[in-house]
Amino acid sequence: MWDFICPDTLASSHLNRAVLGPGAVANETEEKKKSKYSRLPSLYNFTLIAVETLGAVGELAMDFLQELSHHIANTAAELLSFVFLMQHLSVAAQRGNAVCVTGIAPSSPSLDYEVALLL
Repeated sequence: MWDFICPDTLASSHLNRAVLGPGAVANETEEKKKSKYSRLPSLYNFTLIAVETLGAVGELAMDFLQELSHHIANTAAELLSFVFLMQHLSVAAQRGNAVCVTGIAPSSPSLDYEVALLL
């Protein structure tokens, strides 16, 4: 089982943690989730995945992604699987942020063009 969460790095409730560095909000979120699921029976294999809206990945998520890419590398004989996985995750975060920005920003031809390039 897994729980994916994407905390908003720039939310006012996270700013005091976000200033500590990339991944600080994701790590805090993972710790909260870890506490929430601490009573889950040990027969479950449970993974927490936290990725901040600006793309930083939590420590538990990074461990999971490295293990996943190791399995992909062994199965597909692709040595760059971790790099590809992280690039894919980065592009997904950028697309999500572009959608959020276009949802709150006033429409403008130049912004529409730049967002179209991202998508």
